Amino acid sequence: ALGAAEKGNLSSFIGLLTETKELDRLVRCLGEPSDVVLESLSHYTLEPAADFIAEMHPEVAARVFRALGMRILNAKKSKYYHDALQHFEDAKDCYARAHKDQEWDAVVAEVRRAHYRKVGFMPGFEGLVGVV
Repeated sequence: ALGAAEKGNLSSFIGLLTETKELDRLVRCLGEPSDVVLESLSHYTLEPAADFIAEMHPEVAARVFRALGMRILNAKKSKYYHDALQHFEDAKDCYARAHKDQEWDAVVAEVRRAHYRKVGFMPGFEGLVGVV
């Protein structure tokens, strides 16, 4: 059944893998798509998946948390900037646990470059970045 589902909708497949606790397949599934593809997926699908894999595979979870935060910023959903900050905090933690500091620095640079005008978001983000 999982083999057949794999050929279908990515979001549904991720949800199924999360629900069935298929950790290895889920990690492979989340590690393959580009950042753009991950950002296009619903937070209803990605949040539970990221939470599930964060402990054992922080390097993959970091990308998912990053995608969740970027999705909110790119959509200009100021109402959810507090959620974006939480996603970026989770991403920062996962990048640190995975010893991927350069990847975190790249995320910080990308957010600063692309979203510097978001005055309702950037002070909180800079506070997060400044936290050691």
